[in-house]
This record gives sequence, C-alpha cells and structure tokens, in this order.
Amino acid sequence: MISPDTTTPPGPGFVAGVRLATGLHHAPTHSVAQLLVSHVPPRLTHESDEHIRSGMETLAVSLRLGPVTEHPPMIGHRIRVRRGLPWLDYGDDSYRLCVPAAPSWVRMVATGTPVRILVMFEPLSAGANQNDTDAHVRSGYLRGSMRWGSTYHV
Repeated sequence: MISPDTTTPPGPGFVAGVRLATGLHHAPTHSVAQLLVSHVPPRLTHESDEHIRSGMETLAVSLRLGPVTEHPPMIGHRIRVRRGLPWLDYGDDSYRLCVPAAPSWVRMVATGTPVRILVMFEPLSAGANQNDTDAHVRSGYLRGSMRWGSTYHV
C-alpha cells in the first residue's frame, strides 16, 4: 500500500520488464540478503533508455529508497515469504513481484535477516554475467543512477 507522500508505482506493463537478482553478503558481524532490481534494455517501439530510467526512478520513489551515498533508509516491510516463495511489494495495490531466489536466500530472509534492495535506473543487458553486473552496479554508483533501502520479511 502506498502512503500519500509517494508516487504511484509503474504499472504491470512496465514492471514486466523488471529483472530481480538475489545474493547473500556475509560480513564478520552481520549478514544481509541482497535484491538487485534492474530492467531489460528497450525492446518495444514505445520504450527508450529514458523511458526505462524514468520508470525505474518512479519504482525507487514508490519503494521509498534513498541515494546510495547515504545510509540505506528503512522502507518498511516489503518482502513477504509465503509458502516458500518470496514476493516484493513494490507499492501497487494489486500486484507483487515474485522474487526468484535460491532456498538459502529464502531461508535467511525468513529468519529476519535484513534485505538490501538496490534499484538500478539504467537498463542491464539480458545476457549480463556476474562481471558485467558488477561493472554496471559500480558505474551506476559513481553516476548516482541507483537507489537503495533496507527491508525485512513480515
């Protein structure tokens, strides 16, 4: 549910192009489940890089994410695990995104481990490998073209 001070999230037509990728970060003092949200490059006649960027910025606002140059804000309970499947509540009243995740990610999230959501504004190639994704995230960080926040499973 979106609070009155947020933007209406992008519709299901746009969100159909959103890709979700998960990972686990283990530090000596804590662990964090990570969720990278990106969009495929333009593929339809009405899409452009600017259209995708605008939609991803709107998605970040609807999730209440903050700049990566600041401490990630707490964005409320946005991840739900139901019957072993994780779902992302991105602010739409009717739709949720099913998060494709390994059982280890789901188990960790279900125990209350924080989830760090990172929304990339620039499209990421569908064929991107781990090195491509890492370079894309680093570039987005330097350009300020991403937002992040932390959430927990309910």
